[in-house]
Amino acid sequence: MFSGYSDKKNNSLHIFSDLACERRRADLSVPGIEFKKASESGYLWERLKITSAEAAKSIGKPIGNYDTLTLPGLPNFDEDDIEDAANEIAKELCLCIERLGINPGRLLIAGLGNRDLTPDSVGPRVAEKTNATMHIKASSPTLFDECDCSEIAVFSPGVMGTTGMESSETLTAICEKIEPDAVIAVDSLASRSAKRLGTTIQICDTGIYPGSGIGNTRHPLTIRTLGCPVIAIGVPTVINAHLLLKENEFINSLEFDDEYEMFVAPREIDVIAEISSKIISGGINQAFGIF
Repeated sequence: MFSGYSDKKNNSLHIFSDLACERRRADLSVPGIEFKKASESGYLWERLKITSAEAAKSIGKPIGNYDTLTLPGLPNFDEDDIEDAANEIAKELCLCIERLGINPGRLLIAGLGNRDLTPDSVGPRVAEKTNATMHIKASSPTLFDECDCSEIAVFSPGVMGTTGMESSETLTAICEKIEPDAVIAVDSLASRSAKRLGTTIQICDTGIYPGSGIGNTRHPLTIRTLGCPVIAIGVPTVINAHLLLKENEFINSLEFDDEYEMFVAPREIDVIAEISSKIISGGINQAFGIF
């Protein structure tokens, strides 16, 4: 199992990006990396599969599957666009469950992040919009059977600055209590390219290392720490200011510390956070719950 670490201390190539597709070597020269772009149902998917320890070390991600959906024009999505994209997310989640070989009878949806900080609010917003069903089975088994859905528990653990606890601590306790078949963790991500902010959704089956994209790694949420498979869904909402300026060739003549830690978000971040949360929660509800 790949262990958690701070990107900032290991490889400057990986600093400030949570997206596996941004970390891959363009020449694919390292054995154990499979990458392809595919147009499916009118959407562009970038599918990256890591199969060797050497490749995992090169990319800075654990062995597993990383699939990234492109959603251009997200701030302008109407309700039909949101429903179509949610359907695409639902299909991908079912694919993840199939690859993991698990029965999604009971799921824990974890909305990571800070609801009061808009760029970090995607996870809690998804939690708010995901339909919990576990209580239905407990109170009315007959009604639950008619719903034809998974038992879904929803929890947003908050952030250490307000709770004093690691997300992994509270989620581990919940998992020990309810014993889910899998955890679906949703979080905001960092990107190395402004073009990906609010335009992509990454889904992986290897868990998540909260804060790794901004060099602030918390305890990982993985099968090792939670005791069940963890599917991670993320939306890039911030970019390091230094990388943004370099990307736009605005300050080529100036020098900055490579670890310059200021992060910026798009001006439409409130719309991006809200619409992306509708898409992700809609996908979860459609795949496993009450849609």
